[in-house]
Amino acid sequence: MVSGTRHEEPRTSVRAVHRLCAVLVAALAGTAVAQDTAVKVTISDRETYVGVPITLRVIIENAEQHDAPEIPEIDDLTIRSTGGPQRSSQTTIVNGRRSSFVRDTYIYQVVPQRAGEFTIPAVEVNADGTTFRTQSLRIIATKSETDDLLFVEVVGGRDQLYVGEPLDVTLQIFLRPFADQRLNFRMNEGHMWGRIDLQNSSWGVFAEPLQEMYTQRQRPSGKAVIREDSAGNPHRYFVYELRHQTWPQRPGTLDVGDVNIIVNYPVRLGRDRFSLFNDLTIEQTRPLAVQATLSPIEIMPLPTDNRPPQFEGAVGQFTITTSANPTDVAVGEPITLTIQIRGTGRLDTLEPPPLPRVAELTRDFKVPTDPLAGEVRGSAKQFNQSIRALRDDVTEIPRIPFAYFDPQSTEYVTTYSDPIPLTVRPTETVSATEIVDSGAAPRSNGQPLTEVAGGILANYAGSSALLAQQAFTPSWISNALLAVPPLAFVITWIFQRRCLRLHDELYARRRHAKRNALRVIDAAVRGAQTPIPAAITSAVAGYVADRCSLPPGGLTRAEIHARLTSQSIDAGLVDKIDTLLERCEALAYAPAGDEAAHDLAQTARRCIARLEEVRF
Repeated sequence: MVSGTRHEEPRTSVRAVHRLCAVLVAALAGTAVAQDTAVKVTISDRETYVGVPITLRVIIENAEQHDAPEIPEIDDLTIRSTGGPQRSSQTTIVNGRRSSFVRDTYIYQVVPQRAGEFTIPAVEVNADGTTFRTQSLRIIATKSETDDLLFVEVVGGRDQLYVGEPLDVTLQIFLRPFADQRLNFRMNEGHMWGRIDLQNSSWGVFAEPLQEMYTQRQRPSGKAVIREDSAGNPHRYFVYELRHQTWPQRPGTLDVGDVNIIVNYPVRLGRDRFSLFNDLTIEQTRPLAVQATLSPIEIMPLPTDNRPPQFEGAVGQFTITTSANPTDVAVGEPITLTIQIRGTGRLDTLEPPPLPRVAELTRDFKVPTDPLAGEVRGSAKQFNQSIRALRDDVTEIPRIPFAYFDPQSTEYVTTYSDPIPLTVRPTETVSATEIVDSGAAPRSNGQPLTEVAGGILANYAGSSALLAQQAFTPSWISNALLAVPPLAFVITWIFQRRCLRLHDELYARRRHAKRNALRVIDAAVRGAQTPIPAAITSAVAGYVADRCSLPPGGLTRAEIHARLTSQSIDAGLVDKIDTLLERCEALAYAPAGDEAAHDLAQTARRCIARLEEVRF
């Protein structure tokens, strides 16, 4: 009994030690702390101007599954989604306790259409099986007084046109240059274009030509003109123009979309107190928002009287030509019929002639009924169709009609192609008597066949003769098949190497983004040829491009703001970076002093350091 008691004590001690070790390991490893699910809504500003957008964010935190929020429609308040959800996550360890945080952000642009007070009602979101309800928001919109500083017009040059008829429309932005008589300073056309808020303005159908210009690193140039204000007093304006060609598809009044231009117009200039040279800076701005005016342009429907049965919607003036290949065929052999249509109308949406409805063609040819896909080649659109002659007495491909509406003569016109001469031979057939003739003796090369004694065994010449014919001579086909596997391996290996190299390059850019940006700023501070404001703009743009794996190149201020906003970065930090870039733009025409430049550089360093703490 004593021996048994002594044997049990060590077991108890060992188990106690194991439990103690497990507790210590768990403490050292940390404990995952679950975060509560939450839904909230934020707005960038509770006061704005008519036509000036504010940003609404619906934030869903720590939800494994959730429904997209639904923002109700509100009269005179335009709410547009700008994308989402934008997801961000963060993991922290404090005193051995690990906590994870996940945030999904839906971003909306809210634009008041009239002055007054608006209430955005509570938003309901179902997350992880629970319905969350946010608080309502109240915003105030006031009318932006332009004082005739800004005019926006769309000019079409015509009062009416038909559906499908092309029309050139021009957006004209008249902006009075800011002048400070006290400082004897006036902004040029480049500075005034920079005051237009490209991101928050609505461009309607002119968004595409504007994007094309910026893709080519261009912008509209401002031409100085004299224009009278609403009181009849002449003033000097810069007019910026964007052109777009449109083809209205519905009758009614011409619609160019929502064109609302926002300008951050300077109010006051001042001297930089940190500059040794009293550099000029923009101290205050005010927003100007103007909806484009457009004289009504009537879009008339196409007339129904005398409309040809072959009409497929073409509007303009056209000609049609055809060709065929081959032109010497047997009955049933395919013929490629090529149709080319040239004209002044819109070619990309032009429909082909309805060949299955051309009686002269279907009478002599088999014509497929499948729709044709054409190809625009210069000033013509080409269609190819395969047809087959039905009889050997067909002598030509008949002329093909093409109907269109001529807006100049306001009548329908049917034009025809020239007929194409064709030679059709009858199909060669073999009769049954030519295939088998039981009354005649079989012949070989014109000689009667002779029966050999021994039957089929008489043809046996020994195994050596058979094996002698087994020599393999590789052909080009067999050589090509043998070369395919190693060639495919080499191509796959090269592709994988390029993918790995691209991944390494993108990783290296993200890893060294901060170092490269600070290097550009430090070089400018040390006295490089590049001015410090320009170097800061270049450094911030390069940093954002490297972190977001974008092609190297100069991002605009609006693009930087949009990219950082889409990454769910703190709105205060985004606004601070935007203010920094705005100040750098303002100093483009008034160089900053040493102290002011160093302050800008230090602000840029702090912004980049804070961006380094964010995962995106």
